[in-house]
Amino acid sequence: MSILTRFKDIMASNIHALLDKAEDPEKMIDQYLRNLNKDLGKVKAETASVLAEEQRAKRQVDECQDEMDKMERYASKALEAGNEGDARKFLEKKELLTAKLSELQHAHLLSSQNAQQIMQMHDKLMKEIEEWERARRS
Repeated sequence: MSILTRFKDIMASNIHALLDKAEDPEKMIDQYLRNLNKDLGKVKAETASVLAEEQRAKRQVDECQDEMDKMERYASKALEAGNEGDARKFLEKKELLTAKLSELQHAHLLSSQNAQQIMQMHDKLMKEIEEWERARRS
């Protein structure tokens, strides 16, 4: 019986030693840092995508505004030339663009908010990584 008890004690000791190694704080911090850095890569890719979308939305707003200004100028020139029919057409196009501009501005606002949120996530993740790296060095 004592041999079996001794064997059981040795096996329990070995299992506890393995568990202690698995729960080594330094190894846990290293693993956590690896996970954070992997997440950071994903966040960076998503950040680039969201920022590109915001720039695209801003460009569309600017282009629509420029087009509206152009229609206004054309209508003005048509009136100066005495061509009221063309002036009316240009003003109608401007009205359509005004509605489109409102939609584009809303889309830009949403993309801008998304960009701010993802940048905050990025910054928070960077701070967390820095804190864990400092903890690892300590």
